[in-house]
Amino acid sequence: MRTILKPLMDLLLLIMTFVHNTFGFSWGWSIVTLTVIVRIILIPLTFKQFKSMRAMQVLQPQLKEIQEKFKSDKQLMQQKVMEFYRENKVSPFGSCLPLVLQMPVFFSLFYMLQQQAKTGVFQAGHWLWIGAFPSAPAFLQIAADITKFDLPLLILYVGSQFLSSAMMSTGDQTQKMIMYVMPIGIGIIMYIGKWPAGLFIYWFTSNMWTIGQQYLIKRTTKIPPPPQVVASTGGKSGASKQRKALRAKGSKS
Repeated sequence: MRTILKPLMDLLLLIMTFVHNTFGFSWGWSIVTLTVIVRIILIPLTFKQFKSMRAMQVLQPQLKEIQEKFKSDKQLMQQKVMEFYRENKVSPFGSCLPLVLQMPVFFSLFYMLQQQAKTGVFQAGHWLWIGAFPSAPAFLQIAADITKFDLPLLILYVGSQFLSSAMMSTGDQTQKMIMYVMPIGIGIIMYIGKWPAGLFIYWFTSNMWTIGQQYLIKRTTKIPPPPQVVASTGGKSGASKQRKALRAKGSKS
């Protein structure tokens, strides 16, 4: 995997070195800048993600009705749920796309930091508390540089991931469980593996971007509901017709 990601590793190092040398930023702030560049590139996908989330929220009542109707037959229920998604042109995994696309960047940064830890290039300077308190108590586990593990940053990452997940929740119980369990699972893996602080800087910055972006989009963007839901909002009669259609479809199967 390291070999496959080598071109991206070199690109990330090139960007960080350019920012560090051109603007005089510390290596930690260079990673913050790198994160912002990545998130700017992903902005178009983020808007698609938000539309998918909004659609999922609007469709939750109908989705719950299907799940309740076919709860005695799990296989049939899954079939009906997938049909419902296709008919309304939404995907339960649409909100995960920007996260998935960041994975190559994340792992490339991980391998690059490991590689540069041997050269000592990132040992110069400090970022906030990282490298600023060489005599700090051992139990605080404050990193000497961005290639070392940092406990306070890990805690900040987990907290920001919880907040980000809460803002992006669509109401789907499976997705909600994944989004809340994931930070704890990743945090445990990072702690056991003593992953470098630079990764926490990247994900914390990315999460703060997500939180700010979600707040801004929700305040400024109105996304119309899917056509099928529009048809069901015409009062009690519209909702009743849609429920009857769903029951008829279930009885035919």
